[in-house]
Amino acid sequence: MKIDVTHIDSEDTQIHGLPSAVFKDSEIFQQESETILRKGWVSIASAQQLKNVGDILPVRMGDASLIAIRSEDQKISVFHNVCRHKAAPIIDKPCRVRTLSCPYHRWAYKLDGSLRSAPKFFGNSDRELTEEEKSDKGLIEVRSVVWWDTIFVNISGDAEPFEDFIKPLDQILEGYDSNDLHRISSTEYESKSNWKLAVDNFLDGYHVPFVHSQAVRLNSVMNQEDLFLSDNIIGLKLPSGASDKPAKTDKPLPTFKHLNKDNIGTQQWFGIFPNTLLFVDPVWVQLIIVRPEAYDFYTETLTIYAANPDTMSPEYDKQRETLSNVLNHVNEQDIELLDKLQITRTSPEADKGILVQAWDQVNVKFHQIWLEKMKQQ
Repeated sequence: MKIDVTHIDSEDTQIHGLPSAVFKDSEIFQQESETILRKGWVSIASAQQLKNVGDILPVRMGDASLIAIRSEDQKISVFHNVCRHKAAPIIDKPCRVRTLSCPYHRWAYKLDGSLRSAPKFFGNSDRELTEEEKSDKGLIEVRSVVWWDTIFVNISGDAEPFEDFIKPLDQILEGYDSNDLHRISSTEYESKSNWKLAVDNFLDGYHVPFVHSQAVRLNSVMNQEDLFLSDNIIGLKLPSGASDKPAKTDKPLPTFKHLNKDNIGTQQWFGIFPNTLLFVDPVWVQLIIVRPEAYDFYTETLTIYAANPDTMSPEYDKQRETLSNVLNHVNEQDIELLDKLQITRTSPEADKGILVQAWDQVNVKFHQIWLEKMKQQ
């Protein structure tokens, strides 16, 4: 399908954003799966969701089925959730095991992905596979890293080194110690909308005081700063956002240790293209991982972290619960809106929408990044 780039590259003073067709076309989604979701660095889960040896988490990412595993050495690895015999899915829900067993023909795999056994591989013979014969029959591993408790994968295996990819964000987050992040909650969501709408909404500071008025005042977002860190990382910054907004809890929570004084009241949120949404507050962090599964359906995990280990003490039990409830309620409001937006944003009339210079520059950049990635086939 040919995409009309004039919507965002026009010399016209009016900018309309991506055309409605890209939010409802299955061919476009398949192209995204091949060009964006497989070739780039995409997030799939939070590392702290896999707390113990043998914890396994299956996820879908575009047309790929994956599993994240915490192995015997406490390392998290990611594999294709595809048996090496006839490509049956091995795991269909989160679990904890010592051996992975394919439900189809009972090929079994160790936590490091290597083949443990394949019953009656040689038919009517008692001979078993030798270690050498097993060596090329293990699960297919996916290139992966963990950063800020986020498991990133590069399915194609040929993206730039992750440290280069994330360097601009590492620089701006210097002084925030991600090693102190402690998970408060993880909540799963589904939306009957296009994944790009979720990312676009996260990067839209304009809607926040209107859709989430219970949590944010209008004057809190009036001094937002646009952040353009790289061709993959964009976001927004509120220099005094944490102090301007109503308190999420009735007792102040501890901030990041060693936090630079210039960031004491700062809130920043980032879209790490394509699907990682990170919100950094002085006392808490919110991570949303969007997993596209169809042109009109995605799943996501919302994980909320304490920025300081002291927050996990019993004296803050009520405050942690309140914080989690508030942030999840905000997310529920967004999901409800996006499910409705899928209907109207895919209508022909949506192509006449006009983006606003004062508020939508980060969204325009997101659309431009998407277009550039789609051209790189």
